[in-house]
Amino acid sequence: MKLFLVESYPELSQSIKEAASVQEIMSAVKRRCTIIDVSIIKSIVNKYNIKEGKDLVKRYEEKVDSFCEQMSLPFMLDKMFLTESFLTSETVHFVLDWKPEEHTLDDIQRLIKKAFKNLNKRIVVQSIHCGNSIIIICYGPHHLLAALLLEAQDNLTVLMKEFSLIRLTIGHYTVYDKRIRYKVMNNECLAEEIKIADGEKQELRTLLDYKEESKLKVKLLNRGQLINKIFKSKKSETQYFRTSLVMKAGTDSTGIICLYYLITGREETLVEYKKEIELLQENISITSVQLLMSQKGNIEKKDQFTQSPTAESIYTARINHKIRSSDDLSFSEGEQLEIYEKWNSFYWKGRSLVSGDLGVIPSSCVYSMLESLQLLEFILSVEKVSLPILQKIRNDSSSNDEKASLFLETINDDPIMIPALRQDKEQHDKGVTGSVDWDSDRVSLEYPSPVQCNEVISNINNNHEKIELDNSSTNSTVSLLSSTKLHTLNLRRLEIWYTPLTNDCIQYLCILLTNNKTIQELEINFDSISDRGVTSICQALEHNSTLT
Repeated sequence: MKLFLVESYPELSQSIKEAASVQEIMSAVKRRCTIIDVSIIKSIVNKYNIKEGKDLVKRYEEKVDSFCEQMSLPFMLDKMFLTESFLTSETVHFVLDWKPEEHTLDDIQRLIKKAFKNLNKRIVVQSIHCGNSIIIICYGPHHLLAALLLEAQDNLTVLMKEFSLIRLTIGHYTVYDKRIRYKVMNNECLAEEIKIADGEKQELRTLLDYKEESKLKVKLLNRGQLINKIFKSKKSETQYFRTSLVMKAGTDSTGIICLYYLITGREETLVEYKKEIELLQENISITSVQLLMSQKGNIEKKDQFTQSPTAESIYTARINHKIRSSDDLSFSEGEQLEIYEKWNSFYWKGRSLVSGDLGVIPSSCVYSMLESLQLLEFILSVEKVSLPILQKIRNDSSSNDEKASLFLETINDDPIMIPALRQDKEQHDKGVTGSVDWDSDRVSLEYPSPVQCNEVISNINNNHEKIELDNSSTNSTVSLLSSTKLHTLNLRRLEIWYTPLTNDCIQYLCILLTNNKTIQELEINFDSISDRGVTSICQALEHNSTLT
């Protein structure tokens, strides 16, 4: 019985292994059951063909069905169905636009069945709460996280239409949030005005920072004050919207609006403002030329880094970054940086526009909304994407507003997504040809294509104890790690180099680590993984005692 329960319900493995008798085993099982869910007991009864138990379970389930049909939600609010939480489980949060008195427990069960299909029996309801909406808190096994996410994404349309879904999160992942998209779509005019005002103000600030003549600074400052006056009323109207959007999307509002409106192309409403700004820009350019002419004698002596940065070279720090080596640049979240040399997909050289310090910058720590737009255009134009979340963005039949909103949620939720897409785009644009090297006991893949990964899956056997994956695209990484053949292969060591592992890739890797009991060594190098990815892998290792 222990073996059956550990294999069927890995989330119970610790308590089952510690049980010394049948009574202790059943006590552990009982803690996982609720008044409306005895599915684990039912599986034991069916496994060992306990006839009397089958009759009892059948009668109990009939009573549960009748109870759920009659029990109105107000009577069940804030009641604990499950009193114990499990470290090997993921929390599932549903937020629904429901009135409690109009629904029953049966509606909750239908919701879970619609959301997770055949996996619904693995979801345990813990509690139901009511505020401005209905909140349902459930638990699902951690080792099924990837499968739960895919099922929920596939069934989103039904959940929105039939169950008035407002928000759904599984673990740390936001599957859907209606409120973020609503705010973006209903504030489009105000958002465009913020973009223009902030953009022009930043331009003036940059010019002021890099010009040395006090007279020019006064002139530019006067022009900056003029622009501020033009947009003063607009800025005050939209301050609340900007603040709420920052809280929701987790990035600066200017960047979000730039991406959002570059995609939708809705700029015609502010033509008159643009004309005024263009005139001011022309005057600024004339003044700048005059300054350069006056400094002609010593311009050659200026360092190249004191020149005004271009829009394409300015990036924003996504997180705080501390110095790890003498060449590194230290910066804070939100700080603007100028990138002037991209060594590879992972490390760039640049300087801080705040401190003026120079140094090496990990590319995963910074982002540019202009670049984000280019990456979105890339995934919409390429022939195929393998990551489930990117497939959803591509196949979404809704407006560009929705696609932009979903893309913003994705890059905010997954810190590795932008580095991964950078590498994908670079390899696609250069037409990189990959290679596969076979040895008697290992196989090495460098810049592999999905086709090459599939060939490796077809030809690999138990003699190949080591796999090396180097500079792999997301499509290729998914093709390799999602293969169930690797689950039973006699692998001893897995190495991943220069390959950004997105949340989806991490989930495929965790499933592999959970199921393959021969892997002894795992090596991931060079900024290929986020902190969340490390946490997920550590949780997966609880089910793999052979990995060192």
